[in-house]
Amino acid sequence: MAKKSTTDLLTLSQAGKQFGFSSDYFRRMAEKGRLRARKIGHIWLTTSDDVEVFLASRKKRGVYKKRIKRR
Repeated sequence: MAKKSTTDLLTLSQAGKQFGFSSDYFRRMAEKGRLRARKIGHIWLTTSDDVEVFLASRKKRGVYKKRIKRR
């Protein structure tokens, strides 16, 4: 099996399908500078390695409900 090259470029749409996220989410993260990507013309490009680095760097956030006793 050949090793995947780190220079293989993906559009954010392809990355979204590959990693299970929306391309819009990846676009917003690229615009904020959190996902390493480059815009060429009107297309954003990144690599799978850059997406994996971004996903590993994310912090868990959100609202967590406490268990409530029901009467």
